Amino acid sequence: MSEFDTSLPGVRLLQQWIRQRRPLRLHLASGKALEGRLIWQDHEFLALLPHRAERPQLVTRRRLEWVESLDTFSSEPDPAPATIPSPRLPLPPS
Repeated sequence: MSEFDTSLPGVRLLQQWIRQRRPLRLHLASGKALEGRLIWQDHEFLALLPHRAERPQLVTRRRLEWVESLDTFSSEPDPAPATIPSPRLPLPPS
């Protein structure tokens, strides 16, 4: 089993959307689309909670084509950037 790499930009963005409880649409390789909000992710699955559902659906990452935010075009300003710490060291002062 591989370790989950939280430094990857896609993982960080999904984590940000989980914290924001942002509604998403997951497009699968089969052509089917699922809507809801992510409640957690790991290296193999995303847990999607559909609207008005009590239990999440597990979607394997291998079946995903793309993920889109359903409130992309809202009038609200972009949220703060993800807060997962970067593994990179800061640059020294100039």
